[in-house]
Amino acid sequence: MNDGAALKAAAPEQLQTRILRRWKDVAQLEPEWRSMHERCRGRLYSSFDWLAAQHAGFGPAGDLRIITIFQAGRMVAAAPMCLVRKRFSKLLPFYRPRVLTGWMCKYAGFFEFLATSREALRALLGAVCRAAPRAGIELALFRVCTRDVLATRCLRLGGLELWQDRAQGSSIAENLTDWESYLQTRSRSFRKKVRVSNRQLQEAKAELDVFQSQDNAPVQRMLKLSQRSWKQKSGTGLAALLGGGAFLQELWRRLAARGCGSLVLLRAGEQDIASFCAVRCQSTWYGLFSEFDEAFSELSPGRCVMYRSLQAVIGQGQPVRFEFGRRTHYLRDFETGSYQVRRLRGVRRGGLAFWLLKLEDALRGLTGQRGLLANRRPRRADILADGKGRL
Repeated sequence: MNDGAALKAAAPEQLQTRILRRWKDVAQLEPEWRSMHERCRGRLYSSFDWLAAQHAGFGPAGDLRIITIFQAGRMVAAAPMCLVRKRFSKLLPFYRPRVLTGWMCKYAGFFEFLATSREALRALLGAVCRAAPRAGIELALFRVCTRDVLATRCLRLGGLELWQDRAQGSSIAENLTDWESYLQTRSRSFRKKVRVSNRQLQEAKAELDVFQSQDNAPVQRMLKLSQRSWKQKSGTGLAALLGGGAFLQELWRRLAARGCGSLVLLRAGEQDIASFCAVRCQSTWYGLFSEFDEAFSELSPGRCVMYRSLQAVIGQGQPVRFEFGRRTHYLRDFETGSYQVRRLRGVRRGGLAFWLLKLEDALRGLTGQRGLLANRRPRRADILADGKGRL
């Protein structure tokens, strides 16, 4: 969800709801979406460029339901959503009726409601509740922010009973103006790692290639490198996903054309050993698609390409806010702060889905689980352990 500071008093004109079910209808509203997104100070994952690349590569996960609110002919709120069919829970291995969920990329991203005013947000959430099927809504990676109370209150007033948790974090680095001053705020061990990595890269005669144009060649190099990453074996790498290449190419084409991208490849001789992509939306940079060749792990190429990419972004001379994505032990060395995201489920009281979620609550009480059951993702250590680690 976008920052609460962007909310303004709404004009008295009547608010109108439109639900877009085809991508071509969304594409016709590109100027309106861009204007609304900028006024909302929306994030990368709800920008038109991201949604267009997502559609080009992966298409919708189900039936599109892009819920929009118009006022005096202008778009003032939107929620990119779709109808999908999911399991009731990991404890109950059968499928439930379709739910209304956020339309998110299969690789990365967060869901958010976009609104330029409180009145528009209320109207948007009311429309979401009305559009939700009997099985309700399910929002994965839904950001907790200053308007969280208002949003959940509106959803409850719309007749939904909510289940939620706040167990996941996302790493950020803010107010970065100079690489050396940022480095001095890092831990002593991190600074030592940087010095050692620089020496090892120098001994290996490794070089950094930075691309900011629409050239497709570095994108192909990045995808080829992704096939040698541990993420390819886990099925979480970009090249391992059906449509991942088309998604990255379309995203890079759009953002590079606007001067909002920086694609970095670290190579030793003629061999690419690590890659990283940073793209800018509004005043925030987002780190995406980090990959490295496991054969060069002794050089710590993943860490090297990340801090060198960050150094290149900071070196552009403007204050930087950088989002690294899902918070991990590895990313904590880089962050100056973090924010929370959660999963949220909403169903109507008394229905089948409601009682099944109540049953899940009871089972969690017996097993000692807290919050919603975790969505577990493969780790590098698990993959390298040849199946002996925890997946």
